[in-house]
Amino acid sequence: MFRLLVILACLAISVHGYANGAPKTACGDLTPQHGAKLQTDKPPYFISGLTHVRGNEKLTLKLEGGDFLGFIIQARDGQNRVVGQFHVVDAQHSQTLDCSAKGDTLTHLKATKGSPLTSLEFDWAPPAGYKGNVKFMATVVQTGFVYWVGRVTKDVTVE
Repeated sequence: MFRLLVILACLAISVHGYANGAPKTACGDLTPQHGAKLQTDKPPYFISGLTHVRGNEKLTLKLEGGDFLGFIIQARDGQNRVVGQFHVVDAQHSQTLDCSAKGDTLTHLKATKGSPLTSLEFDWAPPAGYKGNVKFMATVVQTGFVYWVGRVTKDVTVE
């Protein structure tokens, strides 16, 4: 019985432990450390918005598709490098994370089981002088034990 309580306590800590955003350990592969098996089926989530942006402008996108508790989003170039900078639109539910550079990653803030998000708007700006394609990659956490790693994507051309 004691062993079961210890296991349940560890699981509760690992799931609840990231209510205020993804840890820096998730920067490289966007994998949460929830201790559960990731989903391999098609995610119900998507990133909507324009598919192109001028290099000197910001791009507004939206993560949506149903209830979710957490997320981590990055824009990556053709060499899989994290590029650009996110700007928080919804300060109540999102924040930036500095993985490779200041504000290059966006993650959740104040995730609570009883108040899931249904969508989240955010802004992203390409690096100065950048031209080419970027792929937005997101890990979305539906519940502590149900999540899709890097499977929510959107291709964008920076002109």
